[in-house]
Amino acid sequence: MNARLLLAIVLLASGCGASVQSWTREDWPQADQKQVKHLSLQVRGVGEPLRRMWTLLARRYVNQHRNFIIRPAELASDASLGTACAGKEGVLALEVSHLGRRSEIAVNLQAKIQRCRDGEPVWTGAVQGAWPSDEPTVAELRAHYVAELGQEIEAYVAPAFLALKALVATLPEPILTDDDQMEKIEIGD
Repeated sequence: MNARLLLAIVLLASGCGASVQSWTREDWPQADQKQVKHLSLQVRGVGEPLRRMWTLLARRYVNQHRNFIIRPAELASDASLGTACAGKEGVLALEVSHLGRRSEIAVNLQAKIQRCRDGEPVWTGAVQGAWPSDEPTVAELRAHYVAELGQEIEAYVAPAFLALKALVATLPEPILTDDDQMEKIEIGD
């Protein structure tokens, strides 16, 4: 049994909250804070329609809560770094796995931002935890995504959102120019 599956089983059985880890390059403020702002988003580890749900949740939440700019664009889960970097400064890659019953889902979320100019990671993060599918604090959000993507994603919306919220809190904050800020407003997420 792989370690991720074992951890998910333990978290699901124990009802634990999230375990969050992150790392940011020491030279982020000097080397990347003003250069790595426009990102592609790549989601791996889940099939459709869950990949679409994770993509939309992540893009919208990152755009709303950090100064990164992620334009709406579908990126294949197996796209190369070169393809993902087309016209971008970095790639935010999410590797997702789930385990659980309909009432509670364990999530293992691994993430990294790679610079496009050299492929080097500038940030990594991981969140592992189990959350109730019917979390009342995200009922409206769950209803919105079910209406947008279909009933089959309903049990996953709350756990995915809560895992992303914990992960995004660890992201570094880029510095945007006035033009970048206008672009971010135009995206409208």
